[in-house]
Amino acid sequence: MHFFYSKTDREASNSEKLNEFDFINDFGFEEYKDIRQKPLGLHYNKGIEFCYVNKGRYEWVVDDKNYLIFPGNGFVTCPWQQHGSPRDVVDLGEIYWIVIKPELFTEGGFFYLGDWSRFSSSENKLIGAVLSKNLKHTIQKAQPLKILFENLRHEIENKKFGYFQRVSNLVEEFLIDTVRIIQSKENQIKENRNWFNDFNDLINANISKKWKLNDLAQLNNIGITTLTQLVKRYTGYTPANYIIYLRLEKAKEQLRNSSKKLTNIALDCGFYSSQHFSSTFSRWAGMTPSAYRLQFL
Repeated sequence: MHFFYSKTDREASNSEKLNEFDFINDFGFEEYKDIRQKPLGLHYNKGIEFCYVNKGRYEWVVDDKNYLIFPGNGFVTCPWQQHGSPRDVVDLGEIYWIVIKPELFTEGGFFYLGDWSRFSSSENKLIGAVLSKNLKHTIQKAQPLKILFENLRHEIENKKFGYFQRVSNLVEEFLIDTVRIIQSKENQIKENRNWFNDFNDLINANISKKWKLNDLAQLNNIGITTLTQLVKRYTGYTPANYIIYLRLEKAKEQLRNSSKKLTNIALDCGFYSSQHFSSTFSRWAGMTPSAYRLQFL
């Protein structure tokens, strides 16, 4: 099964099916069985493009950012964003796409879908702001978009009573669902950032405690795998190595600003002994604690 209706591409079939809909430039579904089937380099669209990956894995680039898009996910691009395959080919798999053309959409976020739309001025403003500031481009857990694609094709091809209104409603739904998914993702990132700040404060306030991963996971009501993923996302370290990093930073502060003995600093910062502290410090800092202290005398 494949179809492609377009006002902008001469290769499209049955392009007249979109003639009634000024707000849709392109609409299609393709099953790519041969990587040579269709070249697709970097390009722009005269509208907002929504894509959904049904099968396969797609390498994609948007404004020099590279992405891997898996089944169940999608992406959205604005008219001014260059995008396409970094290898000038479409990977094997199945993909839906639609290009919706607002009456107004600028890089500054000014957005107006059209006189036909029921969106209020505040809703148009929110859509423009969310889409123009969306820096991730990928849409995770985008299954609602697949249902919209399938319903839209049914309405455009069958044209039963009320089809124009149904198509209009579905186009609005693309924008509503996409904005909600993006907002949800942004909220999750914010929640994760707040979680990490709390985690960071907890370790620093108890720097000498002999932390176990299981205890940290339980304190934060998450699993060890999730704990590891979140800490690595924000620091690049595993939780265990990040704790070592924080201990060493605390030790460096004391080496710079106090005359404490190395043994006392080691115990204050959670190391088992002065020997353990010295070997760990040397491995991470490239010099002994004593040599580090000498720099600040």
